[in-house]
Amino acid sequence: MEQKYTFEEYLELEEKAEYRSEFWNGEIKLKKDEVPTHSKISARIGTVISNDLNRENKDCSIYSSNLKVFIPYFNSVSYPDGMVICNDEELHEKSNAVVTNPCLIIEVLSESTKEYDSNAKFEGYRSIPSFKEYVLVWQTIPKVQSWYKEDEDLWRISSVFGLDKTIQLYSIDCEIALKDIYKRVKDLGTEDNPKAF
Repeated sequence: MEQKYTFEEYLELEEKAEYRSEFWNGEIKLKKDEVPTHSKISARIGTVISNDLNRENKDCSIYSSNLKVFIPYFNSVSYPDGMVICNDEELHEKSNAVVTNPCLIIEVLSESTKEYDSNAKFEGYRSIPSFKEYVLVWQTIPKVQSWYKEDEDLWRISSVFGLDKTIQLYSIDCEIALKDIYKRVKDLGTEDNPKAF
């Protein structure tokens, strides 16, 4: 039987650990190393969103995958590939390295995490009171999907494919071009013939 940890035990272990891990419902899961394409796409979408926020002078900031977010429903902690917080960060009472108020969360999908990111993780993220939009970015084809919270139990889904397309991020009133997200990403597949991860 896998050992169960408390949130406090996880924070203590994570502070001393050489490798990042996520805390999910009492279990500690080692965060896998990113491949270069994953890292490049994460950085590119962060840059594109940051440029738009600065251009429009919005009181919001983009954060990289080094910052943890608290997930109330599962008493858990995750490292999203990116997130946006508007106004000031709100920190968890037990750690100044864990935020509690993202409005937008980004995950770049990989073969090993795509089911988890699309289902269980999204379910958990929906328990964050400030959370309004979930952005999934495919790694091997130029495809982005957004889930935007229009009402308490109503989510609008937008899905675009192709380097000539743009996607609207409603929570921060930002439109981004897929050609900018996938800039210098080589050997992208197609929807009918996706490249392997």
